[in-house]
Amino acid sequence: QDGTTLKRKMAAILRATVVAACLSSVLSFALNSAPILGQRCSTAGAACVSRPGLRAAVVQRNRAGAGGVQMQFGFGNLFNKKVTLQDSGIVPDIIPEMFTEKTVIRIKYPAWVKASVDLTSITSFGGTPTRGVGEISQGQVVSPTQVQDQPVLGWEAEEGMYYTLVMVDPDAPTAIDPKLREWVHWVRVNIPGDNLPCDGKDGGDNLKEYVGAGPPKDTGEHRYVFLLFEQADGKQDFSEKERIPFVASGREKWSAATFAAENNLGAPIAWAFFKASYDTYVPELYAKLRGQIA
Repeated sequence: QDGTTLKRKMAAILRATVVAACLSSVLSFALNSAPILGQRCSTAGAACVSRPGLRAAVVQRNRAGAGGVQMQFGFGNLFNKKVTLQDSGIVPDIIPEMFTEKTVIRIKYPAWVKASVDLTSITSFGGTPTRGVGEISQGQVVSPTQVQDQPVLGWEAEEGMYYTLVMVDPDAPTAIDPKLREWVHWVRVNIPGDNLPCDGKDGGDNLKEYVGAGPPKDTGEHRYVFLLFEQADGKQDFSEKERIPFVASGREKWSAATFAAENNLGAPIAWAFFKASYDTYVPELYAKLRGQIA
């Protein structure tokens, strides 16, 4: 019996050793090589410094060479399950036909944001920070509080190419009865591919100012979808009739597919999405959109 107990202890020690070795290998891999949208760079390189998550800074301008990757990303999404266009319902809810993905959009919201104000409670204080969402994964469920600010985005861009980015909610007012589909949250045009990340300082233009997720109460989860388009005609003049400041009016029953067709953008080259449902930030967002609070 003592011999059996000893064997079991030895087996347990062996299993623990194997698990520790595997974890050590994974951590070593992550720390010594940072993925940059399909490419890799050594952390020893002067132009590429490994840090976890999406770094909101230019890593390499690379204007002299072939179109380079402009942002550095961590491996937070390394083990995520692949979500397809059909799984997400983006085809056919937003884009009628399948399209070929040429790159991957990586999206990062601030790691810390202002806490939401509960407008129904006089004891609510919204000045304290709360945990943000950071880099989002495909189909991740987040809160409106976490995505209240305009995010930073990156993708593998072609030098000299300009891009259009749109963000829409196809589930307005509800996924069961989306009679206001699509509610457009953001359109940024003329984003220079050689000046990424898309961080508000990239030289692009907010044709429609960013509005964070604001699903009404008791309407369940909404999808918030990002679509990236190449501007085949280079830098373009977009109709001023499309311009919307930070207000709610004029955003419902919009169509990303129609906008793309009217501006010769073709099919999307990349997409991403997250899900969100109502939280106490939503009334605050509505008040901001009406100009009632700053």
